[in-house]
Amino acid sequence: MAAERRRYTVSVTESMAAELEAVKGRRYPESTQNAMLQDLIRRGLEELRGETRLPEPGEGRGA
Repeated sequence: MAAERRRYTVSVTESMAAELEAVKGRRYPESTQNAMLQDLIRRGLEELRGETRLPEPGEGRGA
């Protein structure tokens, strides 16, 4: 059985759309747009995990 997935809707600026299209052509020519976006999100999350721990939402607000 396939893993459950959540659907998100994201709006991007024209410049972001152009950059995403360029990246798609250079780095993900054989991938679907969905697969490309999943990979970019995964890479961004991995990058964030490698940084100094960021406060969780609601943390550090003078409890």
